[in-house]
Amino acid sequence: MENTDPLQLIEKYRDNKCSPEEVEQLLAYFHKDSPEQEQIMELVLAELQQEPSAQELKSNNIQNTIDQAYLNIRKEIAYSGVSRPKRTRQLWARMVGAAMILIIAGVSYLYFLNADKKVNETQSIADVKPGHTAATLTLATGKKILLNDASVGAIASEKGIEVSKTKDGKVVYTIKGSNAGSNTNLNTLSTAKGETYQIVLLDGTKVWLNAATTLTYPANMRGSNERVVRVDGEAYFEVAKDKRHPFIVESATQRVKVLGTHFNINSYLDEEKTITTLAEGVVEVSTVKRSSEPDKKTLKPGQQSIAEGSKIEVQEADLQTTLAWKDGKLYFKDASIQEVLRQVSRWYNIEVEYRGTPTKELFSGGIKRTANLSSVLRILELSKVYSTLTKRNNITTLIIL
Repeated sequence: MENTDPLQLIEKYRDNKCSPEEVEQLLAYFHKDSPEQEQIMELVLAELQQEPSAQELKSNNIQNTIDQAYLNIRKEIAYSGVSRPKRTRQLWARMVGAAMILIIAGVSYLYFLNADKKVNETQSIADVKPGHTAATLTLATGKKILLNDASVGAIASEKGIEVSKTKDGKVVYTIKGSNAGSNTNLNTLSTAKGETYQIVLLDGTKVWLNAATTLTYPANMRGSNERVVRVDGEAYFEVAKDKRHPFIVESATQRVKVLGTHFNINSYLDEEKTITTLAEGVVEVSTVKRSSEPDKKTLKPGQQSIAEGSKIEVQEADLQTTLAWKDGKLYFKDASIQEVLRQVSRWYNIEVEYRGTPTKELFSGGIKRTANLSSVLRILELSKVYSTLTKRNNITTLIIL
C-alpha cells in the first residue's frame, strides 16, 4: 500500500473512514523508527493549538506509550484483518480508538507539562471525585451558614422558629416560640455544583435539592393562605397535605399548584425546557409568560409536563430516569451528549469544552453517583467520546476531543 500523507490519515481517522491498513500506517508514523514522527506529532499538537519543542517531541515517557500502542494494535490488526465478523471488527475499532486516544493524550501531556511552569497555569489532572452532601443556608438577615461545617443541633433562630441540623444531614424547621405567626421572613437553601441536600420545611414538606439548585421559602409555611416557594434548578418535593393552604412552586417559566403530592421539578436555567414529573397525587401546572394567556395542564401520577415558552405539553414519564438523581444515580435514556455532560458538569463541579463537533449519538445507561468521574468517561469512550481533564485557577475543565 502506498504511503498516505499523515494529515489525510488523521482526517480519515477522525471521520471513521480508515481501513485497518491505514490505521496501522497512521500508528507507524508515531513509531520511533518513523521519519514522519515529528511531523505528525506537530499536526496533533497544532490541532490542540500548542507549539512543541524538538526536545519535548522526543520525550521518553511519551515515546514508550506510543511504542506500546503501536505494538498492541499491530497484533490486533494481524489477528482481526478486514474479513473478520462485524463483532470482531468492532472490538478492533475500540482498541484502535483506545490506542489513538492514548497517543493524543500523551502528546497533550507535553503542553500541560509546559503550561505548569507558572502558578495557576493549566494542569493536567487524572480524576475528579463525585459530589457530596453540602449546602448553604441564607437567613433573612443575610447571614450565611455553611451546612457542611455546621454542628448537629440548633443552628439558627428567627422570630419563634428554630432551624436545626440533624445527625443524618438534613435541615429541619420547628416552632419554638409564640411569636412564630408574625414571622414573614424568607430563607434560601442553595447547593453549588457538586452538592446535594435535603430540607424539612415547617409544614412537614420534604424537599431534596439536586446540584446547582436554589430553593427560596418562607420560614413560617403557615403564615399565609398559600405556601409559596421558588426553585431554580432541580428538586423533588414530598408535600405535606393541607387543604386549607395550597402548596405553590414557582420557577422562571411556570407555576405548580398542589395540595399534597410527590413530584420532581427540573428548572435549570441552562435547559431549554422546564419539566415537572408527578410520582403521586395531582398537580396543576401553568405557564407564567406575561405576553400571553397562561397555558394550564393537570397531571396524573406517571405523567410529566414540558413547559417551553408559553406552551405546556404532557407525556408519559420515565420515573426511573427522572428520579435517578434522588436515588443516587446518574441515569440517561436516549440523551444527547450535551444532555449527558450537563448533568455530569453539575454533579462533578466541572466545566465542559468541546474541541470539535459533538457526536449526534444518543446515550442510555446509568452509573452510581458515588463513582469518580473517570468511571463515567470510560463508559463514554466505548462510544468513541474521548476527553482530557485540565485544571486552571481552581476550575476543572473536561475537554471533549
